[in-house]
Amino acid sequence: MTIRAGLTKGVRRSDALLTGALLTVSLVQVLWIQPIGSLWLTNSTWIGPAFAVVSVVPLAWRRARPVAAAVVGSSLWWMPTDAFLFLGYVCAVLLFFSLGRWATSLRRGCLACAWAITTGTFGWLAIEHAENRLIHLVLDIDVQQRAAELRIPGAETLLGILGFWLIVLVPYAVGRFMVTKDREAEQRIAAEREAARREAVEEERARIVRELHDVVGHEVTLMSIQSEAAAQALALAPERAAGPIAAVRETAHKASRELRAILDLLGDEELAVAPDGRGLAELTDRAARLGIANSLLVTGEPWVDAPRHWLAVNRIVQECLTNAGKHAPGEKVDITLEWRDEGVRVRVGNLSVAEPRVGLGHGIPGMTERARVLGGTLDAAHVDGRFEVTAWLPAAGKEQR
Repeated sequence: MTIRAGLTKGVRRSDALLTGALLTVSLVQVLWIQPIGSLWLTNSTWIGPAFAVVSVVPLAWRRARPVAAAVVGSSLWWMPTDAFLFLGYVCAVLLFFSLGRWATSLRRGCLACAWAITTGTFGWLAIEHAENRLIHLVLDIDVQQRAAELRIPGAETLLGILGFWLIVLVPYAVGRFMVTKDREAEQRIAAEREAARREAVEEERARIVRELHDVVGHEVTLMSIQSEAAAQALALAPERAAGPIAAVRETAHKASRELRAILDLLGDEELAVAPDGRGLAELTDRAARLGIANSLLVTGEPWVDAPRHWLAVNRIVQECLTNAGKHAPGEKVDITLEWRDEGVRVRVGNLSVAEPRVGLGHGIPGMTERARVLGGTLDAAHVDGRFEVTAWLPAAGKEQR
């Protein structure tokens, strides 16, 4: 059982079926259609079946043991015969293509080719000199006399040898070429996977930065505003400092909850909560209570089941409120949401004397990326003393406008 398992290990069913079919055809040839005999031996009817078996059967192991299959399959090529197997060249091509394709050792593959070329070349020369009784040249004492009987191979024999070499070397080279191409394809796929992994890491890193900037930046800005109010109250009227201090405490707790929500979002790749209109109203109300005056106008019918659009809307409005609190303190922020079937348009603007600092910070790039992820656009510009942000977020399957 162990020997049988060792012999059949790695043999594919398709190769076994192919071998059986080729062997059947070859045996029919040598037994009934065109027998094959030896030019050195008389009454050698057994040569044909033996030649067929040795030449064809190794095909079953052409993938499992390609080197051994090639060596065994070419082991009788040195013997001069009076005919050839009809499928002999087919078997040789398959054996040496498999040798190049599946042999793990280049050195062993080359040695197997050298062995096949040597035996095959000797066989062609033996056929050429069969009439000069080459077998007796090996056995007779008078070597010089027998050597004189030899002649230079004719053009037909030389062409046959050349064609035989091509039958061995070309399939082997094609097999090696395919191995090289496969290796290059594997390396290319590995490089593409690594590039995709790095891109995913960079996108995730940008997402983390964007979420932290939007949430923490907004809450820190509110705490900064209320801290200044508390400091002024402590200096002028300490009894009025309780309100700003309570607001700072409330904002700190809110920031902590937001950070936990972000960790849930980043860890599970799902929304921690589904933002909606109530979340937007709460955001603007808190900003107003903490010193960032604003007005919110909503037109159209807000979408009910669109958490990612609502998240983008909330984060864009949050970032605009944060920027207004930092760069235009005391100025009112006007917020307009226009809901349509094809998408939602967000407009946020406030008076601002200072020109925006292009290329600095993560606010505008973060808002732009949020719009881009949803297939939309975002424009931010300082026009006539106002800083205006306009975002268009198309519905799923809709084009940008």
